Amino acid sequence: MSKCRKCGRTLPERAGPGRKPAYCSPGCRRAAEYELRRIQRALEALEDEHRDIRLNWSQVFADRLPLLEAERDRLETRLRELLDDDTETHA
Repeated sequence: MSKCRKCGRTLPERAGPGRKPAYCSPGCRRAAEYELRRIQRALEALEDEHRDIRLNWSQVFADRLPLLEAERDRLETRLRELLDDDTETHA
């Protein structure tokens, strides 16, 4: 059985053609859309800061790069969880 990508509740089996549901309710779908937008904004900010450090301040703030990269990896993992089309991996 598949699980809701947002809250983790078990999704009911769906018979017939068509895409399998990814979310248990419209509320979870909307919450996931909101989370996707927040993650995208956070990733953009991290990438901007990472670029600024590499290009302008590498000597002063270079110790922040591993932290920025770890946070980027965490956010990208969550982004993939929300966007993954293979609902069987969420079982």
